[in-house]
Amino acid sequence: MMNRRLIFIALIVLASFLVFQKEEEFQKEFSFISIPVKKFFLGIENSLKSYINTYFNQIDTIKKLENENILLRKYLYHQEMIIEKLENYSKSKVEKYNSSSNVLRIQTISYKKLNDFSVVYLTGGENLKDDKIYGLIQKNVAAGIAIKNGDNLEGILLSNEKCQFSTFVGKDRMPGIAKGIDEKTMEVNFIPKWSNISVGDKVVTSGLDNIFLANIPVGVVSQVFTRSTYKTAIIKTYADVLHPNYFYLVKKVPVQIYDANSTQEIIMEGEDNKSKDKVKRRH
Repeated sequence: MMNRRLIFIALIVLASFLVFQKEEEFQKEFSFISIPVKKFFLGIENSLKSYINTYFNQIDTIKKLENENILLRKYLYHQEMIIEKLENYSKSKVEKYNSSSNVLRIQTISYKKLNDFSVVYLTGGENLKDDKIYGLIQKNVAAGIAIKNGDNLEGILLSNEKCQFSTFVGKDRMPGIAKGIDEKTMEVNFIPKWSNISVGDKVVTSGLDNIFLANIPVGVVSQVFTRSTYKTAIIKTYADVLHPNYFYLVKKVPVQIYDANSTQEIIMEGEDNKSKDKVKRRH
């Protein structure tokens, strides 16, 4: 009886080892089957919710969405109004930034891996480019980046070290590159060594990498370190990446143009995040 128990335990241990050894390959293969199924049932769930909202709590839902989007709409409205001033700097007609088609509301399907809460599969990747990085906004704050991988759109949240984008730190808007650490923390590297930044400074997206719109809140500085050639700021992030239900995906970012004789920023529509044009007016 004892020998049978030992053999049984040994078989369980061996099976567990093989399962964990193949876990990542299994999850990758399983995703090809599970994601379409999850999308199908997610569509049914959304349809049912929409039906219920239409007849029972439509007003409450509308108010909730309006409150959730108010700051995001404020940023978009500000940038759209600035576009009007481009005619003072250029003879050519400039296409206005269309926020309704360039900022998409998307939904989380599932986590990519069972033991990793920093990468998710997202809806809405059908008409997106494979070679572009997209910004993800949760309510009115930066939440991560999105990359299309084959047929799947993957959301890499702020808690992942692969999540990186350009930022401005403090009232003097010192440039830096944010990089994920954990669910509530990022580090901003390559801040100029001579810059005057301190604990409590606000961190926002710069918009200069064509990933995010400019001035989307990211977090607040909690620590500052001076390295050999630059400063690093540890920041406490605003986004709730542990509850990744809905996001706004920035499909296209306005290219930013600066007036050399003022600090006023002018923007126009950009094509992708591989390149951007900067124009300075000289008198």
